Amino acid sequence: MNKMHNMILAASACALALGMSSAAGAATITPPGAGGAAIPFSAVGPAVVSKSGIDVDCTAVFSGTVDGAGHVLITSAAFKGIPVCRMIKASATATAPWVGRVTAVNQLVIDQVMVNVNTPILGGQCGPSLVNGRIADSGSETTIELSAAPLAGGCAISATLATTPYMHVTP
Repeated sequence: MNKMHNMILAASACALALGMSSAAGAATITPPGAGGAAIPFSAVGPAVVSKSGIDVDCTAVFSGTVDGAGHVLITSAAFKGIPVCRMIKASATATAPWVGRVTAVNQLVIDQVMVNVNTPILGGQCGPSLVNGRIADSGSETTIELSAAPLAGGCAISATLATTPYMHVTP
């Protein structure tokens, strides 16, 4: 009986440890390219850039890659639409990307986000900052959402961006 009790306790401990290790592991975005190669993506949708309380409605166009480890590297970001949108210059480049990672099944953090608002009076640099957002995986579409994500310098970005191709978020 004591031997059976010890076996049950050992099995329970193993199951608990396995469950905790999978819960403690970072979520990621898949699928990576063949052999773990980076895959390109784009994310496009409506965005609002705020500077000192003034909102500018634009369309955000982000592009970059997702590497085999599920890191999002945004290497290009632009704001399009009315003329003021084109005055908002994002810092994301291939040599200095914004770096994102999924921290939970629906949470995304993006580091090094910086924009320069090239307008008279309220212009100036905002960021670099770490922004928190959400990533939603519906099973056929991936959406990245930023909700008034603050940037140092008095800016905030809100956006709802659909990615191409679809990216699966795994726990």
